[in-house]
Amino acid sequence: MTAPLALIRVADTETTGLADPKELVEIGWTDVRLFPTGWAIESGPHARLVNPGMPITPGARAAHHITDEEAASGMAPDDARALISTGADFICCHNLAYDSPLLKSGKPGICTFKCAKETYPLLDSHKNGAIWYALGLGGGAKQMEPVHRAGPDSWTTAHILLDLLRVLPAETMVEISANPLRLLKMNFGKHAGTPFTDLPWDYLDWILHKSNMRNEPDHADVVHSARLELLRRADAPADTPQPTSQSAATADPDAWRSQVEKF
Repeated sequence: MTAPLALIRVADTETTGLADPKELVEIGWTDVRLFPTGWAIESGPHARLVNPGMPITPGARAAHHITDEEAASGMAPDDARALISTGADFICCHNLAYDSPLLKSGKPGICTFKCAKETYPLLDSHKNGAIWYALGLGGGAKQMEPVHRAGPDSWTTAHILLDLLRVLPAETMVEISANPLRLLKMNFGKHAGTPFTDLPWDYLDWILHKSNMRNEPDHADVVHSARLELLRRADAPADTPQPTSQSAATADPDAWRSQVEKF
């Protein structure tokens, strides 16, 4: 059970770019606290510029519109990290996998993207702004502007968090955030958009045993979902259609190589 007056610091970052090496350019945060009457926003949104000590890529600048000159006036990255983590019991981000290595807080982490996808799997988009509007969390609040800036984005994420806290304890969200998601549909490749329940057996087997996805963190959700689907089929009633087996004489042991070229 979450301790009374526990603080979830909802954080967002703007950075020099997507590729490593990258560094903070701006931090933003909104504080959500467990009061005797329940969870509520305590303060925010707040934001501070950060001097990354390296150039901002054109692609990143096109998103957040922070210039190298503006960032040069900001605080040191380690001071920004300390500011985010100090006093917080949990750190919450909408893309924890991206923000956590930059913030290095060491606090229990909540990913609202994962938790929203687990709680509302049928939404057509799980971007923070899309969730805001889909759930009717407040329309066009001024605190959401400008988009792609750390302070306003933390405000949007804080409202998603508050909605999730109505149905999920903070500790449960930490657990969901630390594990792969079960996807409803394949999200790339020739079967993109196909429910996992409809994927061919040989494709699921390829994901688990022949592809490189097992060793790629970005595909952990796909591998996890394929494994769960095969387990589901293994537990299905005996009259469930099974794939036609091939004899050892007719099976081509190298057939998987042609499959690799397709994906």
